[in-house]
Order: sequence, then C-alpha cells, then structure tokens
Amino acid sequence: MGVVAALLAAPSVVPAAAAQGAGADGPVVLQTGGSVRQTGLNGAGAALVGDAGTVFSNPAGLATIRHVALEAGYFTAPFDAYQSTAALGWRLGQFTFGLGAKYFSFGTEPEIVPDPATGGLGGMPTGASVSAGEFLGVGSAIYRFGVLAIGGSAKFIRQRIADIEVSAVSGDIGLAIAVFDIAALGFAVQNVGGNWKDGSPLTVPRLSRVGFTMNYVDPQGAFRLLSTLEGQWQAGRSARVVFGLEGGLVIGGVGLLGRSALGSRPAGSDRSGITYGLTVEIARLSIDYAFEPREQLGDASQRIGARVML
Repeated sequence: MGVVAALLAAPSVVPAAAAQGAGADGPVVLQTGGSVRQTGLNGAGAALVGDAGTVFSNPAGLATIRHVALEAGYFTAPFDAYQSTAALGWRLGQFTFGLGAKYFSFGTEPEIVPDPATGGLGGMPTGASVSAGEFLGVGSAIYRFGVLAIGGSAKFIRQRIADIEVSAVSGDIGLAIAVFDIAALGFAVQNVGGNWKDGSPLTVPRLSRVGFTMNYVDPQGAFRLLSTLEGQWQAGRSARVVFGLEGGLVIGGVGLLGRSALGSRPAGSDRSGITYGLTVEIARLSIDYAFEPREQLGDASQRIGARVML
C-alpha cells in the first residue's frame, strides 16, 4: 500500500494529516535536501557558497556566484514517491538574486469508495486516481560588500492530499563571510517566525544553521580537498552536528570528486548517520550523485543532479 492509499484508507485521516502539517518537523518538502551535493554531505549547506542550491539552505551563499548558476536534481523514494528540484542564481554587481522550487510527490493511488460496514476501510475502486504532493517555492535577494554577504528569502509551501489543500508562507535570513576561495563561514535562520499565514494549520519549524567550510588546496588546481563542519538547531529537536569531506582530482577541466559526511541524529529520528556522494566534472558542468542509506520515508535514497556555472 502506498502513502496516498494509507492516507485515504479512512476519510478522517486525510484532514488530520493536513491539519498536523506532516508532523512536528513540518512538511516533507522542507525536510528533504534541495541540493544533491548537500545531500551527499548529510545536509550541510550553510557554508557551501557558490552553488545555486544554497537558495534552500542559506541565501547568502549565492553571493559568490560569478555570473549565473543553475542546478537541478531528482530522486525516487519508497511507495512511488519522488522529488524534483530546480534552482537559479544570478549575480548583478553587488546584488545576487535566487529562485528555487521543489516538488515532492507521494505518488498516485486508485480512488476508493469507503465501505461503511468496515468503518471506512476497504471499499471499491471508482476508476479514478488520487494523489498527494508538496511544493516549495523560494525567492532570494542578497547584497555583498567585500567578503561579507547578507540575504533573505521569502518562501511559499503548499501541501495537497487528495482534494484537500493547505499552504504556508515563511522566510529565511542568512549571512556569509567568504575569504576568496579559501574558507567560508555561514549563518542562516530558516522559517523565521514559523508560518506567517493566519489560519493555516501547517507546521513550519524554525531551523538555525552555523557552518564553516575550508579548502586545503587551491580549488582551481588539479587536486581538491574541502571540509565542512555544521551545527543545526531545529525548534523542538536536539542539536545536530555534521562533519563532511570532499576531495578529488580535476585535470584539464575533467575530473572526479568524492564526498562523505557523518552527522548526529536528533532523538526520535532514524535517518542515516552517514551519507556519500560523487561528482563528475566536465568544464563548467558538474553531474552529482548522492546516496543516503536511510531517509525520511525509511528506505535508501539515491539522487542525481547537475550544476552549471556560467
């Protein structure tokens, strides 16, 4: 039985699921990574500057984009679920603007007419299909002065289960200090003030991040070696710490990078403590892969994505 079928097994479950906003951690689309590279680093993204996907973790990280950055990603999850993402960063002088979109689909199931004799369980299919999904849209603006960048994002979340739809509005703020290509320090507070939309039942928990990224060799050279350390504090959860490494070899614009990260797990979470990733670089194109042995829906997750720097 898929996720949608479980929600639709009894009519009373659907309103309850919508009203609770997919639990205390908020909608699933807020919990899943928006960047395949960041997923390979166990969700660390506060100080990974220069990628379009940082629009989902720290808007200020977009400030080091040279001109334009594009990113897209896709992964499948249990029960026919999947997620697709897209992000854009565009620098205009001291200002940078970003856009991001994520869609998480729980899949599609046959519509069932509940059987009153069994309290709503079971029943006959109608021939129609029903689905459930969540959407996240983000828009960011960043100002950079020297090594310091500050930015903010507005975000819209929509959750739909069968014919029930609820939405939320919130925002992020971020700060990044990038010292050339050597090191970066990032701070971000996501979902500031929770859900700003009056009357909306969706839970949008605040998440604070502090991260530090260090390049031990020149990232424009043949050898690459980077580490990132990040602390995360989600409202209602214990603190989380992530440490990741990324390294490889790039010659003549073509190369292979590997990454892995170890992260602590808050109480009540059974997600993987370690993740892995690879990147194939071809000139300005990066093709990313990430493997998470256990993700939100309780199964292994493999993700693929691409980044382009112009």
